[in-house]
Amino acid sequence: MQRGFLLEVAIIDAGDQTIKVVHQFYGTSVKEVETYKREHLESCDYFRSAEHDGRTLEAIEEIDVDELPTPENWEEDEEET
Repeated sequence: MQRGFLLEVAIIDAGDQTIKVVHQFYGTSVKEVETYKREHLESCDYFRSAEHDGRTLEAIEEIDVDELPTPENWEEDEEET
């Protein structure tokens, strides 16, 4: 069975110390999800500032490769809600 990975990074708001944004990075290896996180950090000032200030919480989870999102199953999930 192939495996996938989901890295979630929650950003703690500097003002009221609540979580308003969670970034999700998917891939087939830990290295891949870490690469996506690093690339996003380079382009997102809000994320980069929170990371620099220590206002992020991370969780990585091994998932079945069938759980990796695709545009098709994302649209299906949206239609169900």
